[in-house]
Amino acid sequence: MARRLQRLGALLLSSSWLAAGEVSKDVVEHMKCQACQMAIAEAVLHAAELKARDEDTLSDLVDGLCTVKKPEGKWTAKYDIVQKGKDGPLTMVKQEGIGICKSECLALQRGCAAVLKNKEETIVSMLLSGKKAEDIEKKVCKKICSKKLPPLKDFNDEPYRPRDPKEVEAEERVEKMRAETGQNFKMWSREEIASMSQADIELEAAKDALGAQRREAKLAKEAEERELGIRPAREL
Repeated sequence: MARRLQRLGALLLSSSWLAAGEVSKDVVEHMKCQACQMAIAEAVLHAAELKARDEDTLSDLVDGLCTVKKPEGKWTAKYDIVQKGKDGPLTMVKQEGIGICKSECLALQRGCAAVLKNKEETIVSMLLSGKKAEDIEKKVCKKICSKKLPPLKDFNDEPYRPRDPKEVEAEERVEKMRAETGQNFKMWSREEIASMSQADIELEAAKDALGAQRREAKLAKEAEERELGIRPAREL
C-alpha cells in the first residue's frame, strides 16, 4: 500500500502552481491589453481542438482562459514579463515550458480576468460562428488596448523559474481524470508523503481504493441506464 500511495503521490503531485508574490496593480494595468490578446488567441486555438463545439463546452473553455490550473489558461505561466529599457513598456516574452506562477503570472491572470469579465458570452458566440482571432480581438480587446496606461512605478523583474516537466505532466493527468470522472483528487507533495506515518499511508490508500470503487460503480450504473434509454439525472 505504501508503494501504491507513493505512486499516487507522484501522479497527484504538488509543488503548487502558485507561489507567494506581491502583485503590482500598475503591472496588471500595463499587461491587460497583451493578456486580452493572448487569451483570445488561446481561445481560438483550443476551440479548434475540441471534438464538440457546443455552447456549454465553449463556455467552459472561456471560463478557464485566465487560470493557470486549466489547459487553456496555462499560457499565463509560459511568459516572462520584461521591461524594454529603464522607462520602456512591459512586454511578454515566451519561455520554454511552464514556469512557477509567481507575481508576474498572477498579474497576467488578473489582467486577463479583468478584461474578459462580462464579455464571455460575446467570445463564446464569436467562437461558435467560427470568427478568427483578429476579429474577436477587435471586438473584445480594442477598448482596453486603446486606453492610456498609468505611470509604471518601480517594476521589479522577477526571474522566470521553469517547473519540472514531469510534475506538469502529472498535474495534467490529474486534471483530465477530474474532468472525466467529476471526482476531486487530493494532490500530495513529496514532502507530505515523506512526513506520513505508515498508518496514514494505509488510510489514504484505503480511501483511494474506496473512491475508485465508487467511481466505477457510478460509471457502470450510468452505462446501464443509457442502455435502457434512461438519461442520467445531471442530463435532465
